[in-house]
Amino acid sequence: MKTKALAAVIVLSAALAVRVHAFGLGAQFNLYGGRTFAPGAALLISPSDRTHMAFNWFIDPDGSENTLGLALDVCPLTLPIAGFGAGTFNFTLGIGLFTNTVFTNNSNDVNMGLRVPIGLNLMLGQRTFEIFFHAAPSFGLDLRPSLGLSDPFVPMALGARFWIRGAGNVGRYALPLASPI
Repeated sequence: MKTKALAAVIVLSAALAVRVHAFGLGAQFNLYGGRTFAPGAALLISPSDRTHMAFNWFIDPDGSENTLGLALDVCPLTLPIAGFGAGTFNFTLGIGLFTNTVFTNNSNDVNMGLRVPIGLNLMLGQRTFEIFFHAAPSFGLDLRPSLGLSDPFVPMALGARFWIRGAGNVGRYALPLASPI
């Protein structure tokens, strides 16, 4: 229960603290990339067209592990690959920061570092629905249980999000990229 309350406080605090361009809410299935991350939900807040903050909560199916993650990405490169009707298929590339806290029955692990999110997304319905795949090569520091360099890992995710855009942003070209991890 403490984890749920903490997640709610973080999300609400961030939502009130930034000028919001758009909110994205969805679910994703995480693929093994050097560390294990379970399926989970993500809230994405975009204060601009190219900057995204992702709050992620992953719950291991057997209930033995919960992960809270925060990522801040800047996505300077978005290349439309194909357009059709009201949809676009895009390639995205960015750079960002991450922190993860993993809660298990035995301990809490904390790490933080740099990441390079690389992704493909399909935006549909005037950019209100997104299907995505992304990988984010990551490296950094383990802060807990002991201080040291973390092994590089490449978290990958496949998922979908609904987007709620701020007033005046519906007609603007804005593509989300967030990583969960």
